[in-house]
Amino acid sequence: MRRRLFAIACAVSASGWLLLAAAERATFILTDGERISGTVVFHTNTRENLIDNDFSLAVTPGQPEQIFHYPQVAVIDFIGGTPKSSELAALPEGTGHLLALRNGTTRLGQFVNLIGGDTLRWRDQDGSIQSIPITQVARVYLNPESARNTFNYTIPAGTAGRTQEIEPGARGEKVVKAVTPWNDTGIDVRRGEVIRFSVRGQIMYGTDPSQIAGPDGSTQMKSGTYPVPEMPVGGLIGKVGNNAPFPIGGNRNGISMPAAGRLMLGVNDDFYPDNSGAFYVTISRR
Repeated sequence: MRRRLFAIACAVSASGWLLLAAAERATFILTDGERISGTVVFHTNTRENLIDNDFSLAVTPGQPEQIFHYPQVAVIDFIGGTPKSSELAALPEGTGHLLALRNGTTRLGQFVNLIGGDTLRWRDQDGSIQSIPITQVARVYLNPESARNTFNYTIPAGTAGRTQEIEPGARGEKVVKAVTPWNDTGIDVRRGEVIRFSVRGQIMYGTDPSQIAGPDGSTQMKSGTYPVPEMPVGGLIGKVGNNAPFPIGGNRNGISMPAAGRLMLGVNDDFYPDNSGAFYVTISRR
């Protein structure tokens, strides 16, 4: 009986080591520049690494896994070294994500999770979910701005023709920070004056990777407690002075100002401390 129990224990132990050996290694580059390397672990029957907005790495054998909150991680690096300038040049603006493959290609979209220790799940820009072997992945960029700082990358002059490479706040744009309820544009408007808005960028209205919104907001939710209840969460909104807020979104046709006073811009939300990112808005008078 003891031999049978010992044999079963050895088999379970061996299978566990085989499972661990099959998992890939990664380096988490944190937003403060610190690098932590370890084995990509997974839990539950879904075999996920990112659970309740926390990543896990097996850093030291025999010791508890290290936990990293999602907003702490700027880059998940699977190959090490310094990225090529062409890879860093492809980094998106705002809060978008970038997938860099080992064959040198890059893809914009959204990181979803790490599965089974050997697979990365990725959402392409068309919304489709892809499962990609980690052995094909070089890096995943979760926080482009922190990544640029980490790798000392400066956007070259004369590259403003590519939208994702425009420096934040360039060309007279107003920066609308998602964490700030109302951002002062410094512009006074007249009642009935038609103002046009050109908006780029994305924001996050929470810390979950799926909580991303463009200027028209995310269709995931609306609420009567938002400044503009009829507009989805995260959308670009405005107000003049202390008057009622109004939706802006991606509307380029011009909006008639409801009152005279200072034009303020914000995002449609009722809780701002967990927001991040910004919209970049060009404002013009018709």
